[in-house]
Amino acid sequence: MRTIQKRMAEIKAAQEAGTYTRCPRCGEHTMKLGDRLYTNALSRSYDIMICDLCGTDEAKMAFMGAPKPLAHWACLQPQHQKDFKALPAEQAIQKIEAGAQLDYLMELYRLWLQYPVNTDWEACRLDAHEHCPGLTALWYEPFEARYDVSDGTVVIRFRVKESTPQYAIDILKK
Repeated sequence: MRTIQKRMAEIKAAQEAGTYTRCPRCGEHTMKLGDRLYTNALSRSYDIMICDLCGTDEAKMAFMGAPKPLAHWACLQPQHQKDFKALPAEQAIQKIEAGAQLDYLMELYRLWLQYPVNTDWEACRLDAHEHCPGLTALWYEPFEARYDVSDGTVVIRFRVKESTPQYAIDILKK
């Protein structure tokens, strides 16, 4: 795994060379190119250019004293498969339930319940992206997994009821 410094140095070198890059912070195709690169925003967190929207967001978050950690930037996220974007929600749910993904997420939830303070959440999240193709986001408060699908988002929420871990699958339509 690359270090944050090495990855940021690669991005800065690509930007200075005029190579097209996505916004390192949000991951979207919102960066201005070529001679206009320097009309993007300069990140407050690192010496690289980010898109204007992220620059505004960084300024607001810094004002509120709650900057987005570098570990959450799009350029530092695992390159996970997004193979559910072409599938409707019902088919994606069938694949998630038929494969080992749901079992893996339930085991991860049980681990989090046992060791909420001592669990290295970032390592668990990265591991989940490797074990669960198509996983878009994994949150731990509340504990839920999200999958982007063609007609919206599949959300799997976990909870404990009467000391038994449970899950519910919801579809958020576009």
